[in-house]
Amino acid sequence: MFRYKKSVPVSYDRQGYIYFKSRCFQELSAEEQREIVNLCTKAGGENYQALFQFVTRDEGAEAVCQRHHISRATLERAVRRYYRDFRI
Repeated sequence: MFRYKKSVPVSYDRQGYIYFKSRCFQELSAEEQREIVNLCTKAGGENYQALFQFVTRDEGAEAVCQRHHISRATLERAVRRYYRDFRI
């Protein structure tokens, strides 16, 4: 479910666009998928897999953090970078 993140320096409309485009990952062109994977790699660093899983699937932050053994704060920082650096 889309929720506006006040801590992310991106407008409500843009956050919605990024959220839904990311969630439609499987339906995107190969080029668009590659862009999202590259952005996750850049924004998530060594935790890129957790970030990718969180932004492209319907999985909660706690489950993703537990599966990847990272803190919620680490995931939230990566998500902020992902949204900030996402290019439309």
